[in-house]
Amino acid sequence: MKNEYLIIGLLSSLLLMFVSCEDILDKEPLDKISNDAYWKKSSDLDGYVVQFYPNLVSGGYTSNFGTDASSGSDNAIYKVSADNTMNGARAISTVASTTVWNWSTISSINTFFENCNKCEDDPALWKHYLGEAYFFRAWQYFSKVKSYGDVPIYKTTLNMSSPELYNPRDKRTDVVDFILDDLDQAIENLNYLKDVNGGSNRLSKEAALIFKSRVALYEGSWQKYHKGTDFATEGADYLKYFKIAYETVEELQTPGKYTVGTYGNSAKDYGEMFGQDDMSKNSEVVLWKAFNKDAGLKHELQAYTTKETDGRAATLSFVQSFLDKNGEPFDWQNVISTYKGNAFLSYLQEYADPRLSQTIWMPGDLMCSNNKYGEYHFVKPNVDKSSVSLCSTGFQIKKGANPLSDGAGSTYGAGCETGLIVFRYAEALLNYAEAKYEYDGNVDYDKSINLLRRRVGMPDFKVIHDSNAKQFSDYGYEISDELFEIRRERRVELGQEGYRTDDYKRWAAHKLFQGKRPLGYPFLKSEFPNAKNIYTTEDGLLDPFNKVLPNGYKFDENRDYLDCIPTNEITLNSKLLQNPGW
Repeated sequence: MKNEYLIIGLLSSLLLMFVSCEDILDKEPLDKISNDAYWKKSSDLDGYVVQFYPNLVSGGYTSNFGTDASSGSDNAIYKVSADNTMNGARAISTVASTTVWNWSTISSINTFFENCNKCEDDPALWKHYLGEAYFFRAWQYFSKVKSYGDVPIYKTTLNMSSPELYNPRDKRTDVVDFILDDLDQAIENLNYLKDVNGGSNRLSKEAALIFKSRVALYEGSWQKYHKGTDFATEGADYLKYFKIAYETVEELQTPGKYTVGTYGNSAKDYGEMFGQDDMSKNSEVVLWKAFNKDAGLKHELQAYTTKETDGRAATLSFVQSFLDKNGEPFDWQNVISTYKGNAFLSYLQEYADPRLSQTIWMPGDLMCSNNKYGEYHFVKPNVDKSSVSLCSTGFQIKKGANPLSDGAGSTYGAGCETGLIVFRYAEALLNYAEAKYEYDGNVDYDKSINLLRRRVGMPDFKVIHDSNAKQFSDYGYEISDELFEIRRERRVELGQEGYRTDDYKRWAAHKLFQGKRPLGYPFLKSEFPNAKNIYTTEDGLLDPFNKVLPNGYKFDENRDYLDCIPTNEITLNSKLLQNPGW
């Protein structure tokens, strides 16, 4: 058995550094290896830490598509099924193994810290792996903080008799400070991206810096916008976290020190970035997950963008967050009353921020052009389809599509090798702009948002007053026009990439969707003469949740910002106090 684990570690280090397979997840933890048989060489440490890479991406390799829909947000919906969190419909959790309240991975990472100094090689040969371990522990703890708030801090390997298992929860600010300390250790020990063996398929200083800015921004805004509620930490200094967030990005921007940049400067480069099989030469992509069909590592992104939809669809609210090409807000009431169906989409294709037509399919777009499935173009959204082909809002998600891919035009099961971005530099620029504004209101847009806008031919950032803004982004509280535009830019740039759920939670922005239904485009019946069970509003907008959510989403702002701690855990440890509302 010992030899089996040693072989697993060796093979892991020889594989692509960031390709995951369900087989990896099925293996027993490597901390069961005999300490007498392991930890001697730097390759042992390499083989141990690589087991944690699959944890950076949820859902294995089955799909990396439309994560704003699958994570639950006001940006997108999944089939005609209301998200349980947004709808206040989650059940009480009982068993930890089926939730984020599971400490086995953190325990396994702690095993690394307890044994790595046994390595007989020069520490210079394995300090990168030490940095990876610190990063992975920070990653695990951040997931738990987002889910539960206060959580216990464990720094040792755990077993059934560990007395630490009966500790109370530590304050979330203490946990976040612990995470940030781990990330400082990660940054100190990780190699620069240019020196990483495995390139952007493996962790680097750059990736750790972006993640650090994400964590600090999340906690700063969480403590600011939840202040005075049961979800905040009494006496928390949210400005401290905003300062850490923007200073971290400024460190990342040190001339000649780090390998980062924004990608391209043409109207198509933004969209094409997400459909590449090989992202290794893209300086904006700091960490990505590679796939290899020959090794059984594939997913269905191209099938779900160029052939089917997996039932995912963007919302009107998301589309309305885009400005026109001149950087001015649309008169949405006029546009909606004037243009219907494909004409509405074509109007947006011509006049909206180019990132919209690179995120949502527009009439005439090339969907597939390869030897397997021929060539065809987008005609109209799958409003009248069902199941995995349905697009219930008329806004069919394009982001990630590559018409030239071997997987383009395929049905489910054929698979593709399109890379999955974990960290890209654009997020860091947006983190900087938001954190700097929240800290002191003085943002250098030329080194942040303007880099993103210029890339797609949009005019530079400016503060505007959009009188119609609350039609699509009503936060439930007043914010300045400048902060509104910063948040708008984030929603546009990162749309359908899975950020939106974290954003509305840290902003305490349940009013974005509470009591509302997700809507679609102005429907034109003549384009779908045989369509049945199509619901619309009085204005003719698609209303797919008309029957599912007659009164809109039922998010409970006194409960649903955090998850339920499994009740069995509270029974076992009376020092654990349940989260509010549960």
